[in-house]
Amino acid sequence: MGTMNVLAAGAAYLSDLGGDWRYVPGDTPLSRFSTAVTAVLGYFIVIRVLQSVMEYRKPMKVMGLLIAHNAFLCIVSAILFAWLGVALVYNSPYRRMSAKNTLDYMICSSELHDNGSLQLIYWFNYLLKYYELLDTVFLVLRKKPVIFLHEYHHGATILLTWSQQNEHSTAQWVPILYNLGVHVAMYYYYVLSALKIHVPWKKHLTTVQIMQFIVGVSSSSYAYYRYLFTPEKCHGNDTGAIVGVSVLFSYFILFMRFYYRTYGLKKKTSGTKPMELKANAN
Repeated sequence: MGTMNVLAAGAAYLSDLGGDWRYVPGDTPLSRFSTAVTAVLGYFIVIRVLQSVMEYRKPMKVMGLLIAHNAFLCIVSAILFAWLGVALVYNSPYRRMSAKNTLDYMICSSELHDNGSLQLIYWFNYLLKYYELLDTVFLVLRKKPVIFLHEYHHGATILLTWSQQNEHSTAQWVPILYNLGVHVAMYYYYVLSALKIHVPWKKHLTTVQIMQFIVGVSSSSYAYYRYLFTPEKCHGNDTGAIVGVSVLFSYFILFMRFYYRTYGLKKKTSGTKPMELKANAN
């Protein structure tokens, strides 16, 4: 009983952590559109320059740094995933025995959006996307191929997470929670891979990544439907929903193409090594 009380107290503390914090467009660090766009453009330029520098050089031995980088992202993603999950449970109508429609509340309510803990988690997740740009740097330093999906996903995700905060999307927790969970498994896989440990579930990881985009598109589409066709509109505006649906759907198409080329063609073409999304696709 004592252990349960400690766990309950810890969960309550997490759910209230940052309760007074608010994301203020234009005032919160990195909240300006110009900042996000400059970062993405700078990312593409730096990668091109770095590729030119490395063209006639030998691959750099950065395995220790790579393992530390992936382990850090795995741990931070796990912390944010647990924090977000607890905060959502503690603020759900189900836990509060509320008569509110749970789906509408969790996807559309201004009350959930205005929760300080959730806004702080969303912002931390947004900051993490900048750090994740180092994924590509490690690829280039090791002279590994950088495919379009990898670059596009990293750049577009910064703009997507910026947009969802500035457009006040309540539904943004859906793709964020799923993505954090995927990142825990994905970066754990990269750590094991770097340590030369065989991972039999790599294919399933790509499948789960594809599923997250279906879930994300569904939640954003529901929010957009509510905004257009119901008297009680979703909190936020239609721009956030349109951006969410468009970007997540583009991810779905590109990851499906990658999945087919990696695993579908492998079955048809003997002796062909499947494409790699290393290190890291997401």
